[in-house]
Amino acid sequence: MRKYLHFYQKGQKLYKHKIIWYSIYATLIIFCYQYILIDPIAIKLEIGGLDKGFSNSDSIDILSALLLAPVLEELLSRGFLSGKRKHFIFLFIQPLLGMLIFGTYWWLFLGIGFGFLVWIIHERNQRPDDVYLSSALFYASFIFTTLVFTILHVGNVESSSIALDWTFTILGILPAAILFGWVRYQAGLAFSMLTHGIFNLLTISLNEIIYL
Repeated sequence: MRKYLHFYQKGQKLYKHKIIWYSIYATLIIFCYQYILIDPIAIKLEIGGLDKGFSNSDSIDILSALLLAPVLEELLSRGFLSGKRKHFIFLFIQPLLGMLIFGTYWWLFLGIGFGFLVWIIHERNQRPDDVYLSSALFYASFIFTTLVFTILHVGNVESSSIALDWTFTILGILPAAILFGWVRYQAGLAFSMLTHGIFNLLTISLNEIIYL
């Protein structure tokens, strides 16, 4: 059976070689977007934090970017994105993290988590024999985790305005977050960790070559 590039196909994934090629294409597009469009605008607005390379990062930062972040962030942010109900419990880590990190908005993350809980229970009652999430629940949870992953990186951007911090965090991180989520669903958690680590390595290396 021929396999097309549909995002969410229950129980049906692309072949590994296609996932690799699509990931390479997407990475090239993201880097072009980042270095040709976003970074020049950030430089003009005197926004820092997006151009860190090896020489201005200590060993802890490099270790975190290349090893700790890919493993921990993928596990916590996308551990549930298999499309199966049995893994959906991992989603509830994110509302908890949101409540801890963004304490002022604890009620928002609590409400979102409760909403997802009611939704998954409803699906279990409606279709008890289906091992997969509905398309609507999958996409809703994918969008939520992608946004949470993105806003957790807001501290990486250095500017004089909170609005600019949020804007350039979203512009700079969101495309990669979508890529990592797609890879996790199509190829599994280990593959998304590897993709994340390689992406970070390429980013730091290019920053070193271009900016430092």
